[in-house]
Amino acid sequence: SIDRGKGVETIETIGGRAMGGASPRLYSAACERNKGPILEVLRSHLVKSPRLPARILELACGSGQHCAFLAGHLAKDGLVQRWFPTDLGISEKRSSVEGYVTEEPGASDVVELPARELDASQEAWAEEVKDLQLTDIYVSNLTHISPWEATVGLLSGAGKVLPPQGLVIIYGPFKVDFNHTSESNAAFDESLQSRDPRWGYRDVSEIEEEASKHGLELVQTISMPANNKTLLLRKG
Repeated sequence: SIDRGKGVETIETIGGRAMGGASPRLYSAACERNKGPILEVLRSHLVKSPRLPARILELACGSGQHCAFLAGHLAKDGLVQRWFPTDLGISEKRSSVEGYVTEEPGASDVVELPARELDASQEAWAEEVKDLQLTDIYVSNLTHISPWEATVGLLSGAGKVLPPQGLVIIYGPFKVDFNHTSESNAAFDESLQSRDPRWGYRDVSEIEEEASKHGLELVQTISMPANNKTLLLRKG
């Protein structure tokens, strides 16, 4: 099956289930490879936040591997107070998310379970989370494996719910100056669009332009392993 949350390898492997604990869990090899570098980015930028410990909303949480690992480690650092995992079609993923969170030391102390249903393309999501006192938003591999409306909804909602200086942290593959950064990215983009013409890689400038409409400024683009990037957008 296709998981909108976790990227290239996930689309190919998420149908496999790794048994863990009392219930089967979804598994993404890509998540295992990229969670360490992503943690270092979050750690280095959250430590500068004026609002600590952070209360982070995660969109497109997928299997829950990122949620458990990132929340558990950031909680140990005293950087996260609460982590809220969400996704579209979450009913198929809740047991997986819970399995990873339960096994990751420290994660169950800060991750809100059960994970919530959230469709980023529907602007109503901001109203649904307005009482969570969010400080930041994290999303991995959503922008290219979803219609453009999901990215617009993500940025629009973030502009409504985040406080001044709050961060939107977006990890995934992007075009730069409307060019792919590798042949493998170009091939996968073509594959995505053949599956759904509404999907596909977004250019960093498109994200920046849309974000500016919602009071968000692109403050840094960080190169990541495997031709991916992390975009840091800050609420004005």
